Amino acid sequence: MQALDALHALKEALEREAARQRTRIEQALPQRRPSAENLAHYLALRRRDVRPLQLELAGLGLSSLGRCEGHVRDTVLRLCGWLSGIPPQAGDALDRAKAEALLHANSAALFGKRPAERHVYIMVTAPEAAAATQEWADGLLEAGVDVLRINAAHETAREWGAIAQTFKTRAAIRGRSARVFVDLPGPKLRAEIRHMEDAVLHFPRHKDREGRTLSPTALRLVAEHHGETELPVPAEWLRALQRGDTIEFVDAGGRKRTLTVRAARGAEIRAECDRSLYLKGGLALTWRRAGRVKGRGRLGRLAKVPRALELQPGDAFTLNADGIGRNALAFPHADILAQVRAGERVVLDDGRIVAAVEAASPDALVCRVQRSVKRPTRLRSGKGIAFPDSLLSRRGLGAADEAALEFALANADGVGVSFVNSARDVRLVGERIRRSGRSGFGMILKIETRGALENLAEILFEALRYEPVGLMIARGDLAVELSFERLAEMQEELLWFGEACHLPVVWATQVLDSVAQTGMPTRAEVTDAAMAMRAECVMLNRGPHVDVAVRMLAQIIRKMEAHQFKKLSLYRPLALAGE
Repeated sequence: MQALDALHALKEALEREAARQRTRIEQALPQRRPSAENLAHYLALRRRDVRPLQLELAGLGLSSLGRCEGHVRDTVLRLCGWLSGIPPQAGDALDRAKAEALLHANSAALFGKRPAERHVYIMVTAPEAAAATQEWADGLLEAGVDVLRINAAHETAREWGAIAQTFKTRAAIRGRSARVFVDLPGPKLRAEIRHMEDAVLHFPRHKDREGRTLSPTALRLVAEHHGETELPVPAEWLRALQRGDTIEFVDAGGRKRTLTVRAARGAEIRAECDRSLYLKGGLALTWRRAGRVKGRGRLGRLAKVPRALELQPGDAFTLNADGIGRNALAFPHADILAQVRAGERVVLDDGRIVAAVEAASPDALVCRVQRSVKRPTRLRSGKGIAFPDSLLSRRGLGAADEAALEFALANADGVGVSFVNSARDVRLVGERIRRSGRSGFGMILKIETRGALENLAEILFEALRYEPVGLMIARGDLAVELSFERLAEMQEELLWFGEACHLPVVWATQVLDSVAQTGMPTRAEVTDAAMAMRAECVMLNRGPHVDVAVRMLAQIIRKMEAHQFKKLSLYRPLALAGE
C-alpha cells in the first residue's frame, strides 16, 4: 500500500532527525527530553511535503497527521499499525494524552493555577503607575485577568513596584492566583530627534463616541514644568490658591478656557477643565475667586521637545550616533549600524515609513524613503525602527535589561525576553535566572523578528534547557518584519511549534483593542479573539475599557472551548437559531 510505504519512510526520517539532534536533546532538562525529541520528530515531518500522504490517509478515514504536533512518532507508529493490520498497543510512548498533560502542566508552571471554567489564561498590559489604582486592579481581577504584564521600557523600578504591589495585594484579598511578568526592554531600537522646539501641550477631554464629556481634563498646578500633566503658574499663587478658585486664559488655539481648582493641600494643587486645551509658555492668566480678580500672570516656561520630522517618498534622512545634520535621526547603537548593508530596508514607526539604505558605513546610514502612509508623514522622536532584511545579533544584556531583570527577580514571577534572535539570547537570560536561584521563575520568549523565525529550531531546543518557559507571538513587530500577508501564515506556524515542544504560547498584539480603547468591538476583532483561544494565553493591551475587553474575551473563550481545542474541532449538540 502506497500510504504504508510513505509512513515507513517518514518513520525512518523521524529517527534520523532524532539521531542528528541527539546532542541538543540530551542537553534539555531531563523532564524536557521527551519534548526535545518530539521537536526533532516534528522538524523531520515539516521538512517533507506530506500533503499527498495526508490526503490518502484522510480518504481511508484515518488521522491525516494534521493534529499530531505534540506526539508525532506515536501518531506515525499507530498509523503504520492500523494499515499493517496490527492494532497499536498502549505503552510508554509520548501519545496524545501524555502530550496534552505536558502542555497543561507547563502552562500551569508558567502562569499559575488554571482559571475556572476555561483553560486559556488572560494577560493584560499594565498602565502607567498613576492609573494602576485599587479600583483598576479590582476591575481587572473581577473581569477575569490571570496575569499582569509590566512593560519595563517605560517608567522606573519605583513605578513598577507600585503597580505590582497593588495588583498582587488586591488579588490576595480576593483569594486569586494572579502572576506578574516584567518585559525586559531588550534592544528596542528607536530613532531620536535631537532638534528641539518649544512645547505645545495638548490635553484632550475624555468623551464618549457621541462626543459627550465623560470626565474633565485634570492637571497639577506647579511652579516649574517637569511632567506632561503639569501646568506652571506663578509660584506665589500656589501658596494662596483655594478650592473653587478659577484661572482664565486664551489657549494656544485662540479659545477661551477656564481651569477650576478642585484640591489645594499644601503644595498639591489640582485643577480641572471640561474642555480640551492647547497650551504654550507665556500665555496670559487671570486668577479669580468668587468672580473677583486675585492676580494676573503668565504661564511659565514649558520644556522644549523634539521637533517632528516630515518625510515622504523620495526624501533622504541619515541615521547616526548624535542626530546632527539635516533630516538626521540619532541612533546610538553603533554595533547595529555596522551590521546593516546597503539595499536593506529600514522601517520606522511600525511601518508608517519604509526606506532603503543607500549608503552604509560603520557610523552612519543614508536612507531614502520608499513608502509612507501620508505625504508627508510626521515622524516623532522615540518611534521604533526595524531592519527586517538585516541579521542582527544581541551582544549582551544592556543596563536597562539588567535593571528590569533585577527588579523582576525580586518582585515578579517571570520576565518577557524581548527581541529574541538566537539561542544565545535565550541563554543570556536563562543562565542569569538560573544563577539567581529563583525556583519556578518564568521566562517568556517573544518571537517578533525575522532572525527569531530563521533560528526558531535552535531557540526552542535552547528553551527546553530551562523551566518554566513559554513563547509569545508578538504580532505587531512580526508584521513589520515580515508583512501582514506572511504574518497570517507565521502565527499559525508558531502555534504549532509551541505545541510540538509542549511550551505554552501567548497570542499578543491588538486583541480586542477597539474594546479596550472605546468599549465597542469590531467584527474582525471578535473573530480574531475566537482564533486566539487556540493559544494557552491571550494578551490584551492597556486601555480605559480594558476590563470590558477582558470580560468579553473570557466569554468568547468559554464559548469557543466547547467547539475547539487547539486544531481539533469539537462537535457539541447543534444550537443554531431555530434548531
